[in-house]
Amino acid sequence: MIKYLYLIISISLCCAQWFQLNHDFIARTYYVSYPDNVEDQESVPLIINMHGYGGSASSQRLYSEMDDFAHQLGIAVVYPQGIVNSIGYTSWNIGTFWDFSNLDDVGFIDAMIEKISNDFNIDQDRIYACGMSNGGYMSYELACELENKITAFGSVTGNFMLNTNQECEFSREIPIIHFHGTSDSVVDYYPPSFDDALTVFESADFWTQYNDFDLESMEELNNNVEIYTFGNDQSNTVFKHYKVYGGEHDWFKENWGFHTSRVLVDFFLQYRLSDFYNETILGDVNNDSEINILDIVLLTDIILNDSYVEVGDLNNDQTISILDLILLINIILYI
Repeated sequence: MIKYLYLIISISLCCAQWFQLNHDFIARTYYVSYPDNVEDQESVPLIINMHGYGGSASSQRLYSEMDDFAHQLGIAVVYPQGIVNSIGYTSWNIGTFWDFSNLDDVGFIDAMIEKISNDFNIDQDRIYACGMSNGGYMSYELACELENKITAFGSVTGNFMLNTNQECEFSREIPIIHFHGTSDSVVDYYPPSFDDALTVFESADFWTQYNDFDLESMEELNNNVEIYTFGNDQSNTVFKHYKVYGGEHDWFKENWGFHTSRVLVDFFLQYRLSDFYNETILGDVNNDSEINILDIVLLTDIILNDSYVEVGDLNNDQTISILDLILLINIILYI
């Protein structure tokens, strides 16, 4: 019988141990792996790494090897534990086909974030989520439900299950990265999927439309791996996909030319939650939260000096000219 050790800890100590919280009158557990190379007062990013169907937090930690990459950069990783469902397997309840329990797993993850943030010095600007297989499905679910707390999301061989219970009403752009092998015999790479989930390029279409992406690129990492990137010129938010030809249901490692955990960590650290909520008001060139004659003066000076400042490019044509000045004047006239 597994014994869970609960300790009162100091955030200055390296920590890898089990914790428990009660959610909906059910004891839920999670394993926190905290880096030891951070200062006492330094807040650290957090990656939520979720196991697959029938898996466990412990197995996911060993399988993904994420600690090896995250701790080098001062990142904590938490491995939440799914509950055994009605047919005898641990899983995450994402609704529809996968609704084998009535558990509120989104609520559990939300409560877990709050509890970890109370116990450790977590950077609320840099919380991320990823998972393997059913855990990847859950990461997509969190993108719909907890985008106000979790910055970016990753799925490894897990598709996007849209269902009527979701609240996919986003207040910001959503960065996502998805890894999938074309020979996956567990979760379909090509449509139609066995569970009616959106397969990877169907997911890309969904998020491309939502995020207003209009650019698509592809690069070959090697003979077996293609990297697709969907985005636009106005934002660094992307939907990125690693397509692994011949890859099966796997957390891909160096034998494929990359390590999934390393790529996830690097992808996540590009984004901060505050980046999506501190938006500049169109026309507020001097960033004082007002649009007035002072903005006209500053924009005129930028034009005369033949400079480029992104906030002054009101029409997003990658140049600053009299056209931007005319647009600014019209904005002021019609405020």
